[in-house]
Amino acid sequence: MNASHRLAVLVDSCLLPAVDSTDGRLPDWILRGLERGTPGVAVHARGEAARTASETLRASVPDALTGHPGPHRPGGGNAAAAELVEAGANLHLAVRPGVRADETRVFVTDLQTHGVAAALGPFTGTGSLRPFAEGAAAGVRAITAGHSPVPGDGGLPATLSGPAVTGILRGELGYGGVVVSDTLDAPSIVDGWGVPGAAVLAWIAGVDLVRLGPASGAGVHTAIHTAAARAVTDGDLPLARLEEAAERVARLRRWASEPRMPAAPERVSHSPAS
Repeated sequence: MNASHRLAVLVDSCLLPAVDSTDGRLPDWILRGLERGTPGVAVHARGEAARTASETLRASVPDALTGHPGPHRPGGGNAAAAELVEAGANLHLAVRPGVRADETRVFVTDLQTHGVAAALGPFTGTGSLRPFAEGAAAGVRAITAGHSPVPGDGGLPATLSGPAVTGILRGELGYGGVVVSDTLDAPSIVDGWGVPGAAVLAWIAGVDLVRLGPASGAGVHTAIHTAAARAVTDGDLPLARLEEAAERVARLRRWASEPRMPAAPERVSHSPAS
């Protein structure tokens, strides 16, 4: 494998594209990426459309990460797992930090017991770190770095901030799992750095898996590869950083593809009428 192909594989291994198709089709550029190492897809759909997209993805890559923004209805980790398993997902991309003590640990533990990896966030590097410490102690498989600016880091959002990701999340909290970026199609990200530039900055900051929004297509994907190649050549993005990120993502993918007992659908019990 030559150096340019190796870099292309590493970049694809650290990207999570998104689809919102109602017919379950995956664009050709995503299918090509999956062949080259893209770990999976985030499915922005509900009901039958989500199941169809998940089935299409698994037909191409049986051990793929299938991300999902999570259930509409409130409920604990068991209820969320049941809904996501029904949709064919194995990665909950929107696990919110709990307000009450121990709430995050319980939700993450219940969700992951059923084989659905939790991505806890958004992590901003500010405010209470307790939920993230709870999640890390519970073995949360991923933490999402958010778009809120980090004080003292030049207005950079957490997902692009080394002090937030490497300093606080990795250093202070000792978190060793996958760090996921929030979707890079947010207007503040697009206007400030562009998606390709933001993807490179996220990897430099310590993010492992860069999420693309459904609006990011083949052109953005190609531009990310070009930006990453330039950053590696210039010495701004060490190849070792991408290798580290790809290995963490691969571990998450292996964990999510391990067979587990599926979450049983919730059953509502009805008391006899009095």
